[in-house]
Amino acid sequence: MVSRKKASFQNASVAFITQTIMMIGQFAVQTVFVHTLGSRYLGANGLFSNLITFLSFAELGIGSAFSYALYKPLADQDHSAIASIMNLFRKVYNAIGMIILVAGMALSYFVPWFIHNGNKFPHIRLYFILYLLSTVVSYFFTYNRALLIADQKSYIDSFNQFIFNCGRYVLQIVFMIFFNSYIAYLILMILSNFFSNIAITGRSHKRYPYLKTMHQDEVDPVILAKIKHNVVGTISSKVGAIIVTGTDNILISKFLGLALVGIYSNYSLILTSITRLLNQVFSSVIASFGNLGVTERENKKKQLDMFDQFTYYNAFSVFFIGLVSFAFFPPFIKLWLGKSYQLPESTVFFIVINFVFGQFRPALNMVNAYGLFWGYRVKSIVEAVVNFGLSLALVKFTKMGIDGVLFGTIIGNILVNSWWDPLILFKGAYHTSMWKFYGKYWLYLSLFGSLLFIEHLILTAVNISVTSLVPVVAYGLAVGVIVLAALLVLFSRTKGQKGLFIMAGNIVQRLRHRG
Repeated sequence: MVSRKKASFQNASVAFITQTIMMIGQFAVQTVFVHTLGSRYLGANGLFSNLITFLSFAELGIGSAFSYALYKPLADQDHSAIASIMNLFRKVYNAIGMIILVAGMALSYFVPWFIHNGNKFPHIRLYFILYLLSTVVSYFFTYNRALLIADQKSYIDSFNQFIFNCGRYVLQIVFMIFFNSYIAYLILMILSNFFSNIAITGRSHKRYPYLKTMHQDEVDPVILAKIKHNVVGTISSKVGAIIVTGTDNILISKFLGLALVGIYSNYSLILTSITRLLNQVFSSVIASFGNLGVTERENKKKQLDMFDQFTYYNAFSVFFIGLVSFAFFPPFIKLWLGKSYQLPESTVFFIVINFVFGQFRPALNMVNAYGLFWGYRVKSIVEAVVNFGLSLALVKFTKMGIDGVLFGTIIGNILVNSWWDPLILFKGAYHTSMWKFYGKYWLYLSLFGSLLFIEHLILTAVNISVTSLVPVVAYGLAVGVIVLAALLVLFSRTKGQKGLFIMAGNIVQRLRHRG
């Protein structure tokens, strides 16, 4: 059996490399998209993504509940239980795919309503239906990914997505340049998702051949009851996640216009790509926490030590990205797309703060690892109401514009997520007080806030203007080095950073012995 540390390192490394290359590919596609199809189509893409997020409510967080149910059978190598769970998973996801398809076809009629002067956008319903199909095809095969990830083999899924997505990027660029076709862009999304899921299904069945021979077995009633219990808990979690992540572009589109959605989507593409990279890396580690939770349930000290280490990784990576982005966004967007695609500095500030609050949530990652979904049955509804209410009020009744939408999400994170996530984790998994962690959480955020303020003062005083490729790249590298050095110094006395250096030293020693 592969050790948790080795599996985490292998999965995280492959995820980081493949996701980084795919992120570059996305930038290339976005660049061609802007110059061939324009900001209006770009805004439509962002709006479609948010509307599909609402439709995915039908999934109700079932995937997370099934993934957690697989941890113990995989640890025990109980093939019969694994096959029965996966068979039920397949049936449920097939039904969900059909529900989303029917609901999406009905929603397509109302798509113009979500767009300012939407009736003047030709073929908008057809475009939405094609975008819908690219999501629907995933539900008929994606459950096989969950098994590989739960078995600490997410590197296989990372390679799969890398191959098919890179192929799609190349073809999308070709069709946009030579045919200026948004329809071809969408059809390639459908085909890429379809064949990627077919391929991962084949890999899964080859690695777990018993899935075909034992799939008629019924799920153990105890496991089934646990799955149902967790699904009920994730319903409200799904509602909260959809409203929090799915309303920003809709509010901007409805009150401020589709063109602004397109401009904002360039910034969100960068941070979404980075977020996806972080999630790939962190999810590679989460499976190891899930395995630890079922195999060493009573060893709370070890679990808390690992969580402390994970909190450091989460803080360091998110703060580094946030600080570099704040300095790098203005010259990069201007060079990449032009001055007309730039947002004001105040908006960039809110974008970065929103990113940090949304991604520095170590307790949330552990809640998923330990299967504590029941704790979200009330919390996420409160989060959704607070977030949507604040964002709607600020964009409608103030002159903050897009800043108001983002500020509403930030306040929602502070009022609800900052304390409720760790409460669920420490009460449900560690059975100890969360206040020591909560103090560290705000200490970390205070550190970030101080660094961001200092960075703003320095950038204002220096007022560097870089406009061509080489100076912009050099500027970005310089900012990255300075931010990295500052964080290493400020985190130098933490247990997390000391643990990281110890682990790195052990890896170097092993490599030397092999050599």
